[in-house]
Amino acid sequence: MRGQISEEDAMKLHLRDEARATERRAPLAPDDAAALIAQGASIAVERSDKRVFPDEDYARAGCALAEPGSWTTAPRDVAILGLKELPPEPRDLPWRMIHFAHVFKRQSGWADELARFRRGGGALYDLEYLTGPDGRRVAAFGYWAGWMGAALGLWRLMARELGEPGPEAGVAAFESRAELAERLRALRARLGRAPKAIVIGALGRSGRGAADALAEGGAQISRWDIAETAALDADPAARAALLGHELLVNCVLMTGPGLTLATPEMLPRPECRLRVISDVSCDPFSDFNPLPLYLAPTGWDAPFINVGTNGAGEPVELTAIDNLPSLIPRESSLDFSAQLTPALARFPDGEEWQAARAVFLARLAEAEELA
Repeated sequence: MRGQISEEDAMKLHLRDEARATERRAPLAPDDAAALIAQGASIAVERSDKRVFPDEDYARAGCALAEPGSWTTAPRDVAILGLKELPPEPRDLPWRMIHFAHVFKRQSGWADELARFRRGGGALYDLEYLTGPDGRRVAAFGYWAGWMGAALGLWRLMARELGEPGPEAGVAAFESRAELAERLRALRARLGRAPKAIVIGALGRSGRGAADALAEGGAQISRWDIAETAALDADPAARAALLGHELLVNCVLMTGPGLTLATPEMLPRPECRLRVISDVSCDPFSDFNPLPLYLAPTGWDAPFINVGTNGAGEPVELTAIDNLPSLIPRESSLDFSAQLTPALARFPDGEEWQAARAVFLARLAEAEELA
């Protein structure tokens, strides 16, 4: 972090309560908030009965507690920090907003969402687009998304074979990663064999998390990345090898066309043995979705949907939860906050913020052309 922030340049930050009922994470942990305040920042935190960190921890850190939803009346020089999508009101956004908006890849409704900033005069600093000089994101939940997505898929796969209840009826947040890892090891011991799983995008943050979860759960793991998937459409043997696994975990961040992992027509092929698919990347509203098997994310209350049958006539189930790290909220939040806090100390002039603003302005111009 940089040194003491001058009073004139002091950050004014408002951490909002998330609109989504299942969002238990926080982008800024209490101890990291205290570190920013020690440098001169002013931080208000909305009370929340969902957030993994109690309100009192933020108060002890020196934050001012505010009522849920009060960000909508904050002064315009306050930056509004959150995680997931905004509620539909207010219609116009005059603030500098920091969160994952999921609109910069022209997802469904992207132009309408950006129009809120155009009308209000605000700016969107999407957390996904805070990048350093090497082009890598400065803060990400990817590892935890991969870990949880793979663990959830493996849990369902093994429980289904054993005829035991699994996560298909709904899931709730875990106290720790170790809690679910122990459950996976117990299932693996009763199963008596290593399920055959494949991670696509294995070299990235999410892929590493997925592989770690599968290893902890005792699966047999194939790790594929760009080299292994480059010629899937032209190489029937590679396609058959992919489809021959029981569990497919997709961790690929798609930024353009060019990769198809499985389609409805592929599932009934004789070589297909897929039984569970975990789409960690979860981007069904994008034109670049490599798993065109479903139309919308699944939720905590019904994590799995049936998307067809495989070559052996067995059901193929898919899970695609778009806030997976919220299922292990404390560990994932502490990790993300530690990554983000140094960048927050550089807001709004740091190169990572300028990179995110440049993407916002480019997409805003595109949306204006469509208006």
